[in-house]
Amino acid sequence: MAERWLAFNERDESTHVGHRFRAGQDRDIRRLVESVERLAPLTHPHILPVEFFTLEKPSGGDSAWIVTPYTGSLDGLVTLSALLVDKGGQMSPPETERTLIQLLEAAEYAHAQGFQHGPIAMDEVQVDRRGSLSVELYGLRRLLGGAGTVPPSEICRDEVRSIVGIGYTLLTGLSAEEPRIRADRLVPKLDRRWDAWFEVGLDATAGFLSAGEALSALPCMQREIEIKPGPVRSMLGTFRRVLGAP
Repeated sequence: MAERWLAFNERDESTHVGHRFRAGQDRDIRRLVESVERLAPLTHPHILPVEFFTLEKPSGGDSAWIVTPYTGSLDGLVTLSALLVDKGGQMSPPETERTLIQLLEAAEYAHAQGFQHGPIAMDEVQVDRRGSLSVELYGLRRLLGGAGTVPPSEICRDEVRSIVGIGYTLLTGLSAEEPRIRADRLVPKLDRRWDAWFEVGLDATAGFLSAGEALSALPCMQREIEIKPGPVRSMLGTFRRVLGAP
């Protein structure tokens, strides 16, 4: 959506990222301003905060800047996709679980506030030096593009499905697109509950109803969840079938 610029504040010697938006019409700038104002109240450890917003009028046309914290190191920004490459294309189940918990908690919080990002890409997720994740400019693209005709509940489910897909890719090194290979065939000694979770979470016609439901069903979570049978099939039945339970 924007150019990324590294910015240094000489006053307090802090580092930031400036996201530069170029817009040729006043109404584009107005929509950006309104969108940033709407998203300003979002405060969550895994949603990259907007520190400030400013406008400029260079000779080439109007521009706007959104400034966020710099999460990288001396080597630059690290996205989740870049981290996966650095790790050889796959992550361990514990690393994958930590990633999914952070992303699902961020989505659960934002959805409760009435905001949706839509499908999240790994290039939109920044990783800091401590391994904490932040979704970059959460929800902004959706606000700039207009609400559209898709119900927010469907946008939320698509977002959760994309996070499940990220989990599959981190764990297996492969795309979650069909035809999909069972994760336990690619990862030795993998807990078979992972495949049950992926089968439900990646189902295009059903899937998890919310980020909280997906979070509660993660293999590392010990608490049970209530999944109501839908018009197509019962997701609980799918878990039992995949796990071989009666």
